[in-house]
Amino acid sequence: MKLDLKDIKKGINYIKYQGVSGIWSNIKYRVSGPGLAYSGWYKDKHEADEEEYARQRETKFDYEPLISIIVPVYMTPEFFLRTMIESVMAQTYSNWQLCLVDGSRAVDEGEEKRLSAYERLHSVETEKLIRQYMEEDSRIEYKLMEENLGIAENSNVAIAMSRGDYIAMLSHDDIITEDALYRVVEALQEQQYEILYGDVDKMSEDGTKYTAPAFKPDFSPELMRSYNYIKHFPVVKASLVRAVGGYHREYEGAQDYDFILRCCENVESLASIKHIPRIIYHWRKSNRSNSITKKKENINVMSKKALSAHLKRMHIYATANHTDIMGLYKVVYETPGNPLISIIISAVGSIEHMKKLLTSLFERTRFSNFEVIIIDSETEDDEKLSFYRYMEAQRKNIHVVTNSSLESISEKRNYGASISKGEYLFFLDSNLEMMSSSAIGDMLGLCMQEHVGAVSGTMFSDNNTIHHKGIVVGVNGVATFLHQGTKKGDVSYLMLNRANTNHSAVSGCCMMVKKTLYEKVGGFSDKFKTSLTDIDFCLKLREYNFYNVAVADATWYYHSVSNVPSEKYINIDTNLFEILWSNILAKGDPFYNPNFTRQGNIFSL
Repeated sequence: MKLDLKDIKKGINYIKYQGVSGIWSNIKYRVSGPGLAYSGWYKDKHEADEEEYARQRETKFDYEPLISIIVPVYMTPEFFLRTMIESVMAQTYSNWQLCLVDGSRAVDEGEEKRLSAYERLHSVETEKLIRQYMEEDSRIEYKLMEENLGIAENSNVAIAMSRGDYIAMLSHDDIITEDALYRVVEALQEQQYEILYGDVDKMSEDGTKYTAPAFKPDFSPELMRSYNYIKHFPVVKASLVRAVGGYHREYEGAQDYDFILRCCENVESLASIKHIPRIIYHWRKSNRSNSITKKKENINVMSKKALSAHLKRMHIYATANHTDIMGLYKVVYETPGNPLISIIISAVGSIEHMKKLLTSLFERTRFSNFEVIIIDSETEDDEKLSFYRYMEAQRKNIHVVTNSSLESISEKRNYGASISKGEYLFFLDSNLEMMSSSAIGDMLGLCMQEHVGAVSGTMFSDNNTIHHKGIVVGVNGVATFLHQGTKKGDVSYLMLNRANTNHSAVSGCCMMVKKTLYEKVGGFSDKFKTSLTDIDFCLKLREYNFYNVAVADATWYYHSVSNVPSEKYINIDTNLFEILWSNILAKGDPFYNPNFTRQGNIFSL
């Protein structure tokens, strides 16, 4: 087989873009993740059948807004253009407008020379093809540009053409599912959300196979600041689109990221952003794709620029940085005022573990304004007591409380909080050890944000695989840890292990929270004797609309311990949890897509 120079360059660019670890993670995902059997699953279990489509066409909603779909068209192959337009014409919801803005004929002299004979011919045929569809359907409107202004400005021209109550953005070579608009309007019967987005997958060039589904969480502010996970086919209230000024040309290439960030900034509340947990968009994989070219590098630069501008507009003291994965960003938050943190350590492990934790806190961390409160109920262990007396003599900011009456983890933490002096409480189990020197600062910076509740890090086992990063509620019982067993450096589903993410709950073994919020929800419930008290605490924060966060780069070692709660306590706590939180157990965790199984491997269909 003879390798073409273009193929070699394409391979080099792919490695450069993905990285060796990224390629290996992608291979493992395709073998073990939802991608392997996804196409059949989608067609058999997810895609609506003709009977359902017929029912949708007969449905009359109380609220039936006009939805304007805007599409900047440029050199679109005929098959792609036809299937895109026909996917809109096939919608089971009929109150739509399709606004096509065509820059194909408006090429500059330099670009004209680079065009093949086919492309020059095609640029003329595009108009003819679109006008044929316009004759079939009056809901299609078209503007041929005399000058190609780029995706951002051509999209703004389409916005100016639109008359809809909502505006949706569709790429010229992709398609939407037959029930995409129906699902959007169905959700709008609950309330007139300002932003709606759905799930997406990739489609083969010929449109016959589907792969790589992106089953997204409900709105996640931290994930949105890691990369544009909404991306395809956002549906935005027209008044909001115009209020933010549409697309901005200076972010060309990442104009969609800049646009959705500005929209999210200007909603009345984050509760007016609605996720529709269905595949409503097929993203076409094509040889024409720009995903592995220098354009991708430009998009990466522009995306970081858009994210930096977002942070500045929000008056957030933070810096957006590139990561080792192209397209993934890390926001490093500053900690103005250098607030005091009260580190409350529940002694549940050995002295060796405690020594490792304290050594890492005092010798490894970059953050220094903290007090350490150690709560231990083992008052008869002379070796431990001697060690504690030594540490108190060595460090003025260590205070040890030994009290045998403090039996449960909740009681220990609550007592530590009651004698704390800090604005922020940082609960740690004694079997942890700090890995990253910036861990405390990274967690504090996020914890200081107004919308944030509890903050945790990423816990690694001694073999450098993730022990847990975030908790999902209602899966494999009442709750389960996320990303367990993922190797350090690997990339898991949707890069969630490498991004800052929001969760219904995070682990109390490494949890930071504002003291005011801790008091607002009444601390940890002493009704729980097991770690379910952590989840109960986090869910109480969620009731007040605070977002719990797992910080990707705040890394800790989780050294194994043998003290496991008795089965009696586990059963009692589980029964209590199921009573108190029956609602979320029934509805499902909003940060874990309902298309995933509730029993079995995480992120599997």
